[in-house]
Amino acid sequence: MRALLPLLGALFLLGLFATLLPEGWPGPDLFLAYALWYAGARPYFLGLPVAFALGLLQDLLGFGLLGLHAVGLLMATYAHYAASRRVVAGEALGMGLAFLYAFLAKWAGYFLVAYWLRLEPPPLALGSLLLEGALTLPFYLLLRRL
Repeated sequence: MRALLPLLGALFLLGLFATLLPEGWPGPDLFLAYALWYAGARPYFLGLPVAFALGLLQDLLGFGLLGLHAVGLLMATYAHYAASRRVVAGEALGMGLAFLYAFLAKWAGYFLVAYWLRLEPPPLALGSLLLEGALTLPFYLLLRRL
């Protein structure tokens, strides 16, 4: 039950950000923040399937390509586990580096799926990528402090 409340809060905030943010701005990826928070306190054999299931839920809610976000969140969680072994996870710099590693792995997962299915790659504007990361990082840090 404790893990379900932040997910419901993330769904509420996603709807709120969709209406409040200006047109064309990417919203924070709260599913990524939730998946990394969930994986942070659990072993990999629990965190990876939950991240994949959250990605499938994100795909179903967003009417997108089924599996795109699932692979992205799976790779992000895997990268977060790898980064957490190499940095001090309790410090702010360590958490920021682990988040950066996971965020880049998420986008690598998107490009992997696009390449595998021979789709056009997702649009990658450096400004929107930085904005999405900057909007997601505070929610990740907030969830880590809970």
